[in-house]
Amino acid sequence: MRAVSVCLILFLVTAHMSVAKILTKCQLLQELINHNIAKNDLATLVCIAQHESGLNTEALGGPTSNGAHYYGIFQISDLYWCSDYGVGGDCNINCADLRDNNLADDIKCALKIKDSQGFTAWLTYSQYCTDAVVPSC
Repeated sequence: MRAVSVCLILFLVTAHMSVAKILTKCQLLQELINHNIAKNDLATLVCIAQHESGLNTEALGGPTSNGAHYYGIFQISDLYWCSDYGVGGDCNINCADLRDNNLADDIKCALKIKDSQGFTAWLTYSQYCTDAVVPSC
């Protein structure tokens, strides 16, 4: 019985670890194009993702001094945009859903943030991404 329990735990840990995916800039660019993102936003979104999460779909940041955690490839805050408990926040999403390989909800929420606050909502934008160029793929 103990061996079965150990095998089950190892399976669950391995299954969870396989969720994370680190994209290349070109893979993210293609994903953004597939979601019909405006051409003038492509370079900036790739740059933000690169500097926020290292293009890691499962990235988790924080907690910060104000208790915030940041989720997914765009490092979206649980203070405003998502909820740790059920769906919620301005993006009406569970934060855990921002840490999987399905980027549709991440992209939708990132665009909502951009429309609401501009790209300056991400601190990395001013530091690294004001003159971002589309990766040549």
